[in-house]
Amino acid sequence: MQIELVDHLPASATVPTPLKFNGRIVGTPGELTYAKDIHRYLKALADASPRAKYWTIGTTEEGREMVMLAIADEATIKELDKYKGMLRQLTDPRTTSEADAQKLLKTAKPIYWITSGIHSPENGGPEMLQELAYRLIVEETPFIQQIRNNVITFITPVIEVDGREKQVDTYYYNKSLPQ
Repeated sequence: MQIELVDHLPASATVPTPLKFNGRIVGTPGELTYAKDIHRYLKALADASPRAKYWTIGTTEEGREMVMLAIADEATIKELDKYKGMLRQLTDPRTTSEADAQKLLKTAKPIYWITSGIHSPENGGPEMLQELAYRLIVEETPFIQQIRNNVITFITPVIEVDGREKQVDTYYYNKSLPQ
């Protein structure tokens, strides 16, 4: 018996779904995704959409990349550095007067930073953040549009990248053992 995989995500002609990219639905029982593949997917999202920007924020002790994906409306992503600068000003009262801070509050956008995978055996977060990133970029419901237009969402899907890779290796090794 062959099972047909059906994507129940909003459609996009240009942005790949997690199913299209990974060949399986995120959260499929018995399947985990390596951090390097999650990172490749987030980069593919940014390459396919002007609503996202991807960059490396550092490397681990073992030399693996740690990454960030920013998601917002297209205009905000184009001026991401400007918005980061506004927030930087708001955080330092030594250089920003009360009057300037009040002006900035009217135009700055908050950053909501979602992180996951801080402990390698926590498998769900890194998996589901692939779908969340896709939905925030593609979905056109009023709720998601409101988020995109008013908030800059940062996603770091795996903080402990070295441990995640070892966790996935161990998971598949144990899965391959005779039962």
